[in-house]
Amino acid sequence: MKNTTARATGALIALAAVAVLTLGPRAVVAPARSFFTEIADAVIAPFASVIPYGDDRALNAMLFVPLGAALGMLLARRWWPLAIVAGLGVSAAVEWAQIAIPGRVPDPHDVLWNTLGAAVGAIGVAVIRGTVAASVRYAGRTTRT
Repeated sequence: MKNTTARATGALIALAAVAVLTLGPRAVVAPARSFFTEIADAVIAPFASVIPYGDDRALNAMLFVPLGAALGMLLARRWWPLAIVAGLGVSAAVEWAQIAIPGRVPDPHDVLWNTLGAAVGAIGVAVIRGTVAASVRYAGRTTRT
């Protein structure tokens, strides 16, 4: 696999961001969360009327999109669905860990929305990688004829 180190680094950065934003004490995380929320709100604003359950759920999903994408890039093309399973596992672990953190409130619905975000990231990567692979195959066939 090409660029495995870069892909692994991307996955670790995404995982670290998720860990810091979801497990850090609210007082410490508040500035980063505020910055992320401002960016996410700008992205979500055009879709706010069609997002069920409000902005908080969409923000949870958006937080896990980079993780799903990084894991999708790290895995071989045929194994990309494992990125969704890993997103589910990370999300469940985060919610479980939040039980012991003062000021954090675990929510089973967050697992669903986080996993949805990881799925969006992983599927996006899978589509791009599949398209690139198909175009390479097509280009190889046209140059031989």
